[in-house]
Amino acid sequence: MLKQRVITACVLVLILALILFVLPYNGFVIAISLLFVVAAWEWANMAGLEKPWQRFSYAVFFAALFFLLNNMEILQQNGWVIGVLSISVLCWMLALVAVWRYPVNHCWHHSWLLLLVGLWLLVPAWLGLQLLQPAVANSGLIWLVITVVAAADIGAYFSGRRFGRRKLAIHVSPGKTWEGFWGGMLANILLATIIALFLDLSSTIFLVFVVAMLLVAAMSVLGDLFESMIKRERGIKDSSQLLPGHGGVLDRIDGWTAAVPLFALFYLLCGR
Repeated sequence: MLKQRVITACVLVLILALILFVLPYNGFVIAISLLFVVAAWEWANMAGLEKPWQRFSYAVFFAALFFLLNNMEILQQNGWVIGVLSISVLCWMLALVAVWRYPVNHCWHHSWLLLLVGLWLLVPAWLGLQLLQPAVANSGLIWLVITVVAAADIGAYFSGRRFGRRKLAIHVSPGKTWEGFWGGMLANILLATIIALFLDLSSTIFLVFVVAMLLVAAMSVLGDLFESMIKRERGIKDSSQLLPGHGGVLDRIDGWTAAVPLFALFYLLCGR
């Protein structure tokens, strides 16, 4: 199982590198849009749409929405983009309350609600990745946010296995612990320190940089927990079986859905 996961992960990293560094911007937009359309198809299943044509229709709706938003050139409208990303972050704060209170809240069995949640879950992350893409050649911002999410995940895995005692959200994801969470935060502090030394950042900028990375890392954990909550409510283990050893696309980008909007918002507020 571990070998299968490692092989799949290596293939995914290679595909991501090709998308970011080989494809032109339009090709990048198409590739990312397809990725999120597949994620929408998986989310439709998690929302309780049982018939294939229903899940297909939901995915087609997202494809049409992405096409429309691209033709509206929304990335040129900073105020509109900041508004969307800000609303996304506020919604994630509500998601934190939902995860914290689960299973006291009983609203997640409503398919119509989850289908609406899919818009908040996927559109801001799709938008954030497009916003960050033009900066890749200069500063590797997409790689940075992906690395932050990965560091939080890897740090949590190893520290949780070694020191994990206190459950982080036992009703949502029994395997996650507070020790694992803090291990992920420590991994990101080390990552931020390495980057700061490489870029020769001043102490003030370094402090701001660390805080921003920790907030993004914590948000990625929330994204993971939120998807786990919905899967637990629906009684499924993975969003799909598209990726051997990893489940579905949503199981790989659940941290992105929460982390990317916040990271992109920081990027915009700092004046790009």
